[in-house]
Amino acid sequence: MSRSKLFLASLAYALLVFAGTAVLGFVIAPLLGIASGRFPIDTDAQAVFSMLTLKGVPYLAGLCALSGLSYRRISQRRLPLRAALFALNVVLAWLIAASIALAILG
Repeated sequence: MSRSKLFLASLAYALLVFAGTAVLGFVIAPLLGIASGRFPIDTDAQAVFSMLTLKGVPYLAGLCALSGLSYRRISQRRLPLRAALFALNVVLAWLIAASIALAILG
């Protein structure tokens, strides 16, 4: 793979991880919060997870850029393992950024 293709693929992977963290923070996490019974009002769960995601955006951007650096190693794996590593990458990036945001807010 040429250097420019590797760069573009790494950039695309980082953007995909960023989009995955947005979906996790704005869609999946509020649904899990509502399903857990922790938030009796749907709007409360959406507000909490949206605020954590928005406050964590600078950290998400940095973590996603770091994810792009790992693309070369990840791309050499088989497809099921790549998908699992991508999902793990998205979840860990969101958890780390949300934890930092929660520490700043609290």
